[in-house]
Amino acid sequence: MPNSSAREPAGSLQTLGWVAITAVYFLILVGGTVRATGAGMGCPDWPLCFGQWIPPVHESQLPSNWREIYANRGYATAPFDATKTWIEYINRLVGASIGLLIIAFVAVCSRYRRIDPPVFWVAVIALIAVGFNGWLGSQVVSSNLKPVVISLHMAGAFFVQMALIYATTRASRAGFVAEVRGVLPTWFRNLLLFTMGALIVQIILGLQIRESIDWISRSMTGAERDQWIALVPQIFYVHRSFSWVILGLACLLVWKIFKSRLRRTLLGRSAMVLVGLIVFEMLLGGALNHLDFPAVAQPLHLLAAHLIFGVLWFQWCVLSVSRDPAGTVFSSPTTNRNSYV
Repeated sequence: MPNSSAREPAGSLQTLGWVAITAVYFLILVGGTVRATGAGMGCPDWPLCFGQWIPPVHESQLPSNWREIYANRGYATAPFDATKTWIEYINRLVGASIGLLIIAFVAVCSRYRRIDPPVFWVAVIALIAVGFNGWLGSQVVSSNLKPVVISLHMAGAFFVQMALIYATTRASRAGFVAEVRGVLPTWFRNLLLFTMGALIVQIILGLQIRESIDWISRSMTGAERDQWIALVPQIFYVHRSFSWVILGLACLLVWKIFKSRLRRTLLGRSAMVLVGLIVFEMLLGGALNHLDFPAVAQPLHLLAAHLIFGVLWFQWCVLSVSRDPAGTVFSSPTTNRNSYV
């Protein structure tokens, strides 16, 4: 068995990995808040905000011709709103902080470059994905909140969390491989992939509805929320009903995990979290439907969708890395490759 000093590299990687993953989900929540509050153009330029590194808190701090400068960004007649400006600015600060976190994560993962290359290279992919998504964020501003660009920006967050979860899970496999390897049938992994596929379809439907809601909101200048539901496309009802399919598939996953006596394992605990998140997501969807799209429910609905996908992806990663063809499971780069089988 490896000694405590041998576990330190893996321990620091796992800690930093989960901190980065948590930060990504926090950024998703902040990004959802930006959209729900209509603060997407709170800073009409990028990377500066009204031409300043520290955004203004009052209109008097803006240039005298600021309306002319930003007329094509919706400020020809719109008033300056310091709250929206700072919501968007905080969103950018959180995004930049995550970039620094992932740079540190890649540096720690470099210790695995020779002994388990996928850990390092997937971490590099996470860094590239964060950089690309940051660029997409700038395009959201440049396009004046073009719906398709916003959707691409939101979709980019999925690739970031996928890479981070895989690298962190692979580096952590010594802690769970023995309890899951060879226990579940092959078809369970296929069911898990099918469930993820169904969730992706549901998310695509949700993105289309979000684009419609954004258009409705801008047309009504964010008011008259009680009329929004009457204007959403029919695909909204498909999205609402399809959530029951997702819940049914999740319950089937839980049933098989529990039947395989894995209730107290990592898979069992994550499966219960999965069902809880889906129920929570459905309740939020009901609130959006019946309570006139309350602003507080929109970012939570977005966050829950990402968390559901993250849990499913985490379960797939657990099964995938537990099927290492060479049977090499180790807790750190200093651990002997044959310490675990």
